[in-house]
Amino acid sequence: MWRREEEPGDDGDADALHAVADARRGVAPPPVCGGGGEHGLLRVAPDDHRALGAALASFRGELVAPDDYCHVLRELGDRDKSAIRAFEVFHAALPHVGNGAVDKGKLLTASIGSLGKMGRPDLARRAFDAGVAGGYGNTVFAHSALISAYARSGLANEAMGVLESMKGAGLRPTTVSYNAVIDACGKGGVDLRFTLGYFRQMLKDGLCPDRKTFNSLLAACSRVGHLEDARAVFDEMIHLGIGRDIYTYNTFIDAICKCGNMELAMQVLLDMEAKGVKPNVVTYSTLIDGYSKLEKYEEALKLCEKMKSMRIQLDRVCYNTLLAIYVKTGKYAEIANICDEMEELGIEKDTVTYNSLINGYGKQGRLDIVSILVQDMRKRGVAPSVLTYSTLIDIYSKAGMHGDAFNVYLDFKESGLKPDVVLFSSFIDTLAKNGLIEWALSLLNDMTEMGIKPNVVTYNAIIDAFGKSKVMMEDDPEVCEMGIVGVYGGQIVRVANPVSRGGRSATDVRMRRSQELFFILELFQKMVQQGVRPNVVTFSAILNACSRCNSFEDAALLLEQLRLFDNFVYGVAYGLLVGSREVWSQAQSLFNQLGRMDSPTSSAFYNALTDVLWHFGQRRKAQQVVFEGINRRVWENTWGEFCLDLHLMSCGAAQAMVHAWLLNVRSIVFEGRAMPEFLSILTGWGKHSRIAGASTLRRVIEALLNSIGAPFQVERFNIGRFVSPSAVVAAWLRESGTVNILLLHDERVQQATPSNLVPRLQALQL
Repeated sequence: MWRREEEPGDDGDADALHAVADARRGVAPPPVCGGGGEHGLLRVAPDDHRALGAALASFRGELVAPDDYCHVLRELGDRDKSAIRAFEVFHAALPHVGNGAVDKGKLLTASIGSLGKMGRPDLARRAFDAGVAGGYGNTVFAHSALISAYARSGLANEAMGVLESMKGAGLRPTTVSYNAVIDACGKGGVDLRFTLGYFRQMLKDGLCPDRKTFNSLLAACSRVGHLEDARAVFDEMIHLGIGRDIYTYNTFIDAICKCGNMELAMQVLLDMEAKGVKPNVVTYSTLIDGYSKLEKYEEALKLCEKMKSMRIQLDRVCYNTLLAIYVKTGKYAEIANICDEMEELGIEKDTVTYNSLINGYGKQGRLDIVSILVQDMRKRGVAPSVLTYSTLIDIYSKAGMHGDAFNVYLDFKESGLKPDVVLFSSFIDTLAKNGLIEWALSLLNDMTEMGIKPNVVTYNAIIDAFGKSKVMMEDDPEVCEMGIVGVYGGQIVRVANPVSRGGRSATDVRMRRSQELFFILELFQKMVQQGVRPNVVTFSAILNACSRCNSFEDAALLLEQLRLFDNFVYGVAYGLLVGSREVWSQAQSLFNQLGRMDSPTSSAFYNALTDVLWHFGQRRKAQQVVFEGINRRVWENTWGEFCLDLHLMSCGAAQAMVHAWLLNVRSIVFEGRAMPEFLSILTGWGKHSRIAGASTLRRVIEALLNSIGAPFQVERFNIGRFVSPSAVVAAWLRESGTVNILLLHDERVQQATPSNLVPRLQALQL
């Protein structure tokens, strides 16, 4: 899908040695080194030791050892040249700086610093070890440089180890040493308490912190969002009289924004202006991002306009934040304008830009634009991130394009990137929705073995797939027979489903359901072991899985797992299932809690609970739950006196609703009220199914209407709507036996409280 292009060669790059020599002569260095250049150090192969030595020797008369050789190494680091070359230049330059340990130590420190800048702490360590072995590396400067090299790469443990070995060697760390360790701890994600501990240790050693110390501490506080600690550090700077620069203010503002205290952030902005520190693009970019994360888009856009009025040029980070705002607000005309503006200013789109655009257009269902964006990324050589892949997998999965999602995952495996929990969860969701629960569980094991802890979203995907696998097989049997199909390496890749291979006899189906029950119980055990706390989505998925069970005993076993997580939800669900009349007040309390959640989450729970009640014969209770949902407006615009819209409801909820609605129409008939010419029931026609009209809900409602003798027919030009002349329906409703057909009953009705009835089932030991 994506291929990284080889980096261009170094021919034509500026020659570090010529730059130093020209500086000695007071000549400005040319932008590009001349053609031949037998002294062109940057064009010497890094493993050609003789050529490197000759290049250095040719400048021996013009370079003053060791400072100029150190400058050569710093030039290599600043210009981001080959780290291997810098490492070999260090070794090649050693004979030219004399035999003194001090001069060689200076060269060593410069070498370690350059290699650290290039992101090669491993080579910096090799140079350091060579210096120690040679008798010139056991210095405070070399140790501090190595700590900084590790800090640049966020290798906190290694940096802390060097500090301890430094003390063990009898060397007294300096402020620079501690600054480097504090910086490493912040970048390496070390617990803030340890980072602050080094600061206290520094003070205990009698060292004076400087601005770099406090800036690093502020950055550490900012990364973990500890505002109070950041304020204490900032106040301590003021107390000690240490001046605050633009980096100090920007870092402090970042910490404040991450905690969502935008009022304080704006106060700090005013303070920095009063202190003569002029805000820059980073300052405003941080503030804009802070408002954006709080969804205060108007304030964010006002700051953007202020930047423009102050003639502060927006950078790519600002533009990316603006794009994210317009994506979230659905202002696609503005998105196009921002992209054009970036193009005019020569600001290249980066991975963050593309991720934002792909996510936005994907949510809008504009898969054509998503495809164009992916092609544009490839064309421009912009490397995708893990987020790019996980976003694409999620987009294609939600669009029902599981083969495309599978291909994206295959591309990801070739990319060499390390997966994260989001990507794994997205692909597990794709596998699970294809009925490939065994493969999803296998990927879950791979995820754990790689040290990536699954979250509740990961588990919900598999549990939910188990609960809906019966529906999926009915909707799309081809998927269950063949699995995911993708194109990979020019060949068709098919992940077959071995359980469904060779047809689905009654025995096969029973075996599959038994096997899936085993898988789901194993999954619960893993959730408990890993301390993953479920949410309402998990409970909905468990209830869906119960609806999938053939026997009440199997469903009770699954519900028993729910007790491990939430005894209250378990008590309500089980009480309704066994027919306890006293449990309804507890159910009302549960529904009150659901009312504080978003509509998709609450409606999913109502649907799942109604389905399991309907499935196990508690149809009157199912209808009670449906009425509760209608009264609480869980399903918008569902109930109309003469038109019923069921397309957002589950099968159980929809069937209970049809019975209630027809009883209401019967009341209207006997009251003698006027009715429209036609009555209608809308189910939707299954536009996302491979076969037009293959909607499970549509088929279930059609079967229900036929079974009760309701005179509804599929509308001629809309197979997702059932209609009937109101006069015909009225005549049917007046028949003496109709009311008994429409009234629902529960198979189990008990007087006792569910706590006295719950069997003490033990979780299955796996």
